[in-house]
Amino acid sequence: MKIFIIKLIPLLFFLFSCATQPMYYWGNYSSSLYHYKKNLTDEKLEEHKNSLLEIINESNKLEIKVPPGVYGELGYIYFNENNLSKSKEYIALEIKTYPESKYFMNQILLKIDENN
Repeated sequence: MKIFIIKLIPLLFFLFSCATQPMYYWGNYSSSLYHYKKNLTDEKLEEHKNSLLEIINESNKLEIKVPPGVYGELGYIYFNENNLSKSKEYIALEIKTYPESKYFMNQILLKIDENN
């Protein structure tokens, strides 16, 4: 019984210490994306874009990583709005934060370069 308790204490410490800090801040991402996809209007796109910016700002405030794909999605929105400099900026942030996204993000950068 004593050995069981000795093994249990570090496990409990690990579990409770991990639960105190969230890994990512998603804000209202799911709801925002759902409402945009349900009603594809410029107004809903602007709301979704603002939601992405809020996720980035709040993540920075909390000093946690921006969730995967948020920078890339925002970069793609800016690409579709023909704001190529902002698009490149956010795509570069996605690659820097998540190097495994480099191949996919480079495909968008190729499209940007084709439009210049």
